[in-house]
Amino acid sequence: MNGVSLIRLFDLIKTGIYSGCVAIITDEAPTAHMMNQLSEKSLQHFRSVTVWNLSNEFSEHSLHGNTELLLVYGLEQCLPDSAAIHSARTRLDIRRNSGKFSIMCLDQTTYEKHFCDSKQPFYQFCDSVEEARVTDLTG
Repeated sequence: MNGVSLIRLFDLIKTGIYSGCVAIITDEAPTAHMMNQLSEKSLQHFRSVTVWNLSNEFSEHSLHGNTELLLVYGLEQCLPDSAAIHSARTRLDIRRNSGKFSIMCLDQTTYEKHFCDSKQPFYQFCDSVEEARVTDLTG
């Protein structure tokens, strides 16, 4: 399998190849530290970046304004069919339709629960890439 750099991943999101959103499937549940590192790297390519942790905050401020890139994590703590997940899906759709971008980070088990079950709100919501294929994600 060929790897992809973060810069290339950002380009694919911006050009619409990934429909303005991509899921990065991680080996373990994403941590705040990992998301902050990704945020720092993203700021080199996006005007503004906000990290949104679904597991402990459902704050409106993360979704409003002119944040160009929204980094989402914490789906591991949310039930796939919960009201919070339905609301998050709606808000991410609005962002995507407004020309804004999102990256969702989640582990393999959570990806399967949320994205592979046709009864769930995030079913086939966006393309995905495995963390191991992103050559410069960590470090």
